[in-house]
Amino acid sequence: MADASFYIISEEEAGRTVGQFLKNRLQFSAAHIRSLKFAPEGLTVNEERARTDRVLRAGDRLAVPAGDSAARPQRLLPYKGVPRALQVLYEDESLIVVNKPAGLAMHPAGGHTADTLANLLRSYFDSADPKARVHFAGRLDKDTSGVVLCAKTALAAEKLQKEKARGGFQKTYFALAAGSFRPGTAQRIDLPLRAAEDPDSGLIRMYADPFGKPALTYYTVRQVFPAYALLELRLDTGRMHQIRAHLAAAGHPLLGDPLYGEKAESGEGLISRCALHAAEICFLHPEDGRQITLSAPLPADMAALTKPVRPGADPFLR
Repeated sequence: MADASFYIISEEEAGRTVGQFLKNRLQFSAAHIRSLKFAPEGLTVNEERARTDRVLRAGDRLAVPAGDSAARPQRLLPYKGVPRALQVLYEDESLIVVNKPAGLAMHPAGGHTADTLANLLRSYFDSADPKARVHFAGRLDKDTSGVVLCAKTALAAEKLQKEKARGGFQKTYFALAAGSFRPGTAQRIDLPLRAAEDPDSGLIRMYADPFGKPALTYYTVRQVFPAYALLELRLDTGRMHQIRAHLAAAGHPLLGDPLYGEKAESGEGLISRCALHAAEICFLHPEDGRQITLSAPLPADMAALTKPVRPGADPFLR
């Protein structure tokens, strides 16, 4: 396709339809999505013409027509909301890496139109780098804090997605999980997951299911406390809510998690949000191939329930 943008579908994006990808990741309007069917070559997946209801798989190469002014995505609005400072961990001509605070949604959806991290980046770019665009190379839930990698160009985004599809990203998380743990224990959780509607809340959540998608989580117990522990986690797959669902299935829901933990067992009153933090990311720069490792310290609400710790550290265990 001569004039198009290309996207490599990651593990966490697999299972969505083409239409869902265009709406949720690229923020295309419904009118824009409808207009793509009239483009000469339309939408293609792996060089084959595709409908918007086609289900995507990890590693698929989606081509989206570009250049038609009548079919451009809806412009991302500048940030409007409670004033927030953007904590930049790294920035160059191709990338920006920020430390996302808890409570900030990643991109416009539902009731959030101009008060998300994407809008905050748009405001930042408007003053610092007007040509830059917002291409997230991963997602965090609204209540999850920590490191977020964003490409500024479509080419950098495509290269990062290819690396991610090959398993080239390494991410470290910290979580506060309810229950009793043995200090220093290392565990592997291998439970396939499937998405379904929660009958009580009506929200989409993940359930352990032998016929679901493969999901693999590793954790090490870093600090133990009377009713919970600080865990360091790494993932081999990137399913929606994977850490939350896996730990809940193992009998250790995250503190403050309203979807996967009962109030009595999830540390009600200790923390006002799901106690999960993306602490570190390691990846290869899409332009020069050098390895970049960036980290963000535990936020105040989680740090108040632990002793000081950093990614990869071997802290004193209680």
